[in-house]
Amino acid sequence: MDKLKSISTRILISYLIVVVFTFLITALAFYPMMVGVLGKRAEIGLEKQAWEIAYTIGSSSLLPHEHNLPLTILLLGRSIESNFLWIDPQDKISFSSRPEQFPVGQSIAHLPEMLREDNSFNRNKANIFKSERYLSVEVPVGAGGTVLTFVSINTLQAMYKETLLMIFGSLLAALMMALLIAFFIISYLVKPLRALEDYARAVGNRQFDIRLDLKSNDELAKLGTAFNQMADRLKSYDEGRRRFFQNASHEMKTPLMSINGYAEGIRDGLFTGPALDNALEIIHRESLRLRNIVENMIDITILEQPHNSYFLPHDLCYLIEQVLETVGGYAVERRIEVESAIEAETWVIGDWDQLNSLLVNLLSNAIRHARSRVIVQSLLLEGKNQVLIKVEDDGAGFSSEDLAHAFDYFYTTAESGSGLGLTIVQKIVEEHEGTITLYNTSEGGAAAEIVLPVLPDGQNRRSSSSA
Repeated sequence: MDKLKSISTRILISYLIVVVFTFLITALAFYPMMVGVLGKRAEIGLEKQAWEIAYTIGSSSLLPHEHNLPLTILLLGRSIESNFLWIDPQDKISFSSRPEQFPVGQSIAHLPEMLREDNSFNRNKANIFKSERYLSVEVPVGAGGTVLTFVSINTLQAMYKETLLMIFGSLLAALMMALLIAFFIISYLVKPLRALEDYARAVGNRQFDIRLDLKSNDELAKLGTAFNQMADRLKSYDEGRRRFFQNASHEMKTPLMSINGYAEGIRDGLFTGPALDNALEIIHRESLRLRNIVENMIDITILEQPHNSYFLPHDLCYLIEQVLETVGGYAVERRIEVESAIEAETWVIGDWDQLNSLLVNLLSNAIRHARSRVIVQSLLLEGKNQVLIKVEDDGAGFSSEDLAHAFDYFYTTAESGSGLGLTIVQKIVEEHEGTITLYNTSEGGAAAEIVLPVLPDGQNRRSSSSA
């Protein structure tokens, strides 16, 4: 039953139905046409035979039986038995090729088998007659006499059936040949599909190193290439997720152990006075760190999964103002001055929450590593409908290792922070079809440049931030 559900079986059955149906329609349409053509050819053959006999008898003094007169007609390359009668001017048979059935001396009108229709007989030309049993042709000869050639309808019908059987035999042979060709074609088509099935099953079992090799240049080869690319991405994603969870468990383990150790110490009464206050402060700090890690992990998970983003034009100046209010307390705490130089009337296109998170992470990271100052500025890229946003600090800058691993999960050189900020920034920039670049300035500080799409001049500007 499962074989009947397979694609190859369905294709073969459908092909067989179409071919048989086509053959039947062809045969039904061809048979009447074939009967008409063969009947016409038989009439032509009988007339030719009658004129030949009439000429032979009329130009010779010999009797008909003394001549080697033709007793067959040629039909589709085959000789078909025919007969003839020599009829005198009184319509009596002078000679018969079948005397037992059409005796000499018998009047043509008194024959038990009708060979002529008297109402349509013309002695001056060839006459064609057709009854239920015979097809006949009568032509004039001599002084009022005629020659009548005829063939049995049964003989013609046998010829029709033989021809039809021959055609059906040819069609059957063609059908068998077509099915054989179809079988090899289907096998050729199904073989790569089965390879795709096995490959998909292997990928489903996390065997990402297997590669599909389809030796062709058709659509299936392109599909195989797409499957290989999918496996590469799945492998990269799987390895990234594995590293992510390993690093996440490691990063979360440290604050949890610290919180658990100090909590047990407080419970057991090991801390009193200033030591107790210090323990509570450490628990509070580590819990905030743990919360920050969890929030960043949630953000990364959302960005990596299919989600809805609402891309609208937003006033970049207003967006930066909101971000500065968010990180302002942190900047004051670290005694860092944040300067803003954003071009007016710059409408960046994107999701408000994601753009806010992007800039908060960039500025927080800059404030964390700056000595005294952070500058955020923008520049419209002429003719590209893009804006370049640059965040620069006067800190120690990036090391070569920082530049190589800055976007890796949980990579950080600071004591505080989750190491996920720049990873989140990179994913948001990619989702907005932008670019991000990290480098050290000529003064030695770190700089981050991002390029995002903006609303072209002259278009209507509608922003959720200005509502």
